[in-house]
Amino acid sequence: MDINDLAKSLNGKLVGNDDFFSIDGFSGKLTFLHDAHTGDIVIREWIDSTGVQLAFKKNIACLITPDPKEGAIETAERLSFPMIIIDDMEIAREYVSKYENEKSEKSEGLIHQGVDKIASIDDHLSIGGIAEKFKFIKRNDDEQSDANLEKFNDINYLADYVEGEIVGNDEFFSIEGFTGRFTFLNDAHTGDIVIRHWINGTGVQMAFNKNIACLITQTPKDGAIETAERLNFPLILTDKIELANSLALSHAIDKYSPDSTNVVITGTNGKSTTSHMIYHILDYAGYHVLTNTDSESEFNTLIDPMVAKLISDEVRENGKLDYLVIEVSEVQGWLGKLMKNHAALMSEAIRPKVAVITNIAMDHIGLVNSIDEVFDEIKAVPQAIGDGTCILNHDDDLVRKLDAENPFYTSMSKLDDDNAVYIDGEFITYQNRAILSLDELPFTGSHFIQNILSAIGACIALGLNLDEIARGVKSYEALNRRFAKLNDEPLIYDDFAHNPDGIKATISETLKLLPQNQKLHVACAIRGSRGIEINELNAQALADSMDDSIELSLSSSNDVVNDLNFVETEEREVFFDVLNANNVEYTHYDNLKDCLSEVYKKADKNDIILLIGAQGMDPAESLLKEII
Repeated sequence: MDINDLAKSLNGKLVGNDDFFSIDGFSGKLTFLHDAHTGDIVIREWIDSTGVQLAFKKNIACLITPDPKEGAIETAERLSFPMIIIDDMEIAREYVSKYENEKSEKSEGLIHQGVDKIASIDDHLSIGGIAEKFKFIKRNDDEQSDANLEKFNDINYLADYVEGEIVGNDEFFSIEGFTGRFTFLNDAHTGDIVIRHWINGTGVQMAFNKNIACLITQTPKDGAIETAERLNFPLILTDKIELANSLALSHAIDKYSPDSTNVVITGTNGKSTTSHMIYHILDYAGYHVLTNTDSESEFNTLIDPMVAKLISDEVRENGKLDYLVIEVSEVQGWLGKLMKNHAALMSEAIRPKVAVITNIAMDHIGLVNSIDEVFDEIKAVPQAIGDGTCILNHDDDLVRKLDAENPFYTSMSKLDDDNAVYIDGEFITYQNRAILSLDELPFTGSHFIQNILSAIGACIALGLNLDEIARGVKSYEALNRRFAKLNDEPLIYDDFAHNPDGIKATISETLKLLPQNQKLHVACAIRGSRGIEINELNAQALADSMDDSIELSLSSSNDVVNDLNFVETEEREVFFDVLNANNVEYTHYDNLKDCLSEVYKKADKNDIILLIGAQGMDPAESLLKEII
């Protein structure tokens, strides 16, 4: 394309430069100014000198606008930057429509959306532009039910589903309505829907600037409602943000991965290891699989649209998925309020063929205050998946009480049941056939072996052959901070244990590795900003695990945590009170680096150092590299 031909086709006047600015000319992409890259063309309702300067820095091909303001022309001429001045935006719209049609004919499967609503604003973000939407936005009847997607054309359906109230506008904001993607505000494009637990007036303005379809929030702050009304921008207010996220998850699967076989993993402990191992076995067997479990467990809460976004991004970038393996928090809440039936709600949205329930124990104190409440949250999961297979930990008394239509059991002891995988002597066994010897496993701790059994059971239920499963297990490498060995002399293990059951199990397994007459140095990060109840229980778990071979060090990790994980005075004091009441000796350090330095200094080369805790212990590995 020649810039002079472009200006002529738009009946525009070219100022600043009569060549495209980028060396390679026009990249072929029409986009927003804030989203633009080298060679793109940006169309804006107006531009000022600051906007021209930004376009210059981004090395875009040229700017098109009907309204150059505040020195824009002078800046373009000074920078020798090409800007085409047109009579009005209708000319741009017509050009975009023509360009869209021509390009869509050349690029099968791509849908290019035209310039959307134009509004005057006093910042430097574009209102118009082209949002490239990939294949699977529209699907054939045999791949996706049109009826399922049609309902999303109506914002009122969305508001009714989330039991919400619309303020600002009762129609989607972008001309094309909802494009089909739920996402985050920072990552949003024209026609997307953004779900946020809270939003303020600035966030609503940003959503308006980005021309998204609508916002959904539970907590409007600092002028959010007033800004939505002033801008006539649709904002849906709901007291049940979990409904929005379950809808986003269900919709993402319907639209982008309707034919995948789906697996859900929930329970108090072992979810991440089990999820990641199932993912690895399937991936190692050659299937295209996606999991939301990562090394830091950032994406497994399902209280935001992250997983919906992960699914859409993965399919658009890498094609059709064979399997989805989704970890679901057994208990979830927002602003200290329990989201009732969260695990069941998300499981129902995922519609799994297989569900895994690892165990039922106390965690998330404050959201739930008794083991009965945890049981009530988890017991709805088998009901939610209906005739799918439930992989149940037979060794957990509460899990055994769950009412599942199609149970499949796992156990550390032999079970007389065809629908079970268990330990028989030195082997993992299914229907009297040895799958793996214990020596071949990537873990030695019993709680990790329970996770392996759950992963194997899930893969059996999915129909994988036993040889594929065995190869996957033997090749598995642990997630970050899952009893990871960081050093040899002394042995240093790092584990994410952060609740009572996890702490007890991890210390118990580590003591089995301790040579006679040597010390186990336990360094524990106190849980910050999680309340006194969980820290009281964690301290008691430490007290119950102590013996004469253990030396205990505590860290508040003030040097490495942010405000969301800062140890409050009452959290630290309750930890001390429990240990003191149980006559447990300990040393406390304000900073994690000081704690690790002293523990490493005290340890004999034949001792073992065990690092446990959640966010306050996450940076330990990098700190130890400096110390050692």
